[in-house]
Amino acid sequence: MSIFTRIRRRHRRRMAMQMSCAEVGAVLQRYLDDELDGTTSPLVEAHLEMCRKCGLEASIYTDVKNALAKNGDLPEDSVRRLREFGERIAHGEIPADDPA
Repeated sequence: MSIFTRIRRRHRRRMAMQMSCAEVGAVLQRYLDDELDGTTSPLVEAHLEMCRKCGLEASIYTDVKNALAKNGDLPEDSVRRLREFGERIAHGEIPADDPA
C-alpha cells in the first residue's frame, strides 16, 4: 500500500470521527436528497463509509426512496408511517437492521 493511500485513509477516518451517528442521522435525509452544503456533505460521506450502522441506515432510506419513486403517489397515511419509521431509526429507537 502506498504512502498516499495510507494518508488518504487516515484523513477519511479523521473526517468520519468529526460527526457522531446522531448528528449524521439528523441530516441523513438532506444528504441523500443532495441538500447539504459543501462542508457538511463530505463529513457525512466519510462517516457513512466508516460506520456500518449509518451506512446501512442510508441504504434503507435509499431503498425506500427508490421504491416510492417507482410507485408514484402513495396514500398520505403510508407516507406518514414511513417517515415515522425513518425518524425512529434516526433517533436510535430501533436498530437500522431491525426488520420491524
